[in-house]
Amino acid sequence: MAFKRDCSLLLRTRVQLVVFCTIIEAQVVFEMLLALITGQLVIVGQLGKEVHLWSIGLLLGSGRQR
Repeated sequence: MAFKRDCSLLLRTRVQLVVFCTIIEAQVVFEMLLALITGQLVIVGQLGKEVHLWSIGLLLGSGRQR
């Protein structure tokens, strides 16, 4: 009877450990994706500013060369 109880406790502990590790891995993946998306948004924002400045230059005629 004590052996079954020990096995049950060991199994429960192992399951809890697996769940805990899975949660940590999911959190790491989420944080990496968040950092990646944030970096992409920064790049897109910077490109948007550069394109906007370039289009203003075209409208003002400074983009044309004759």
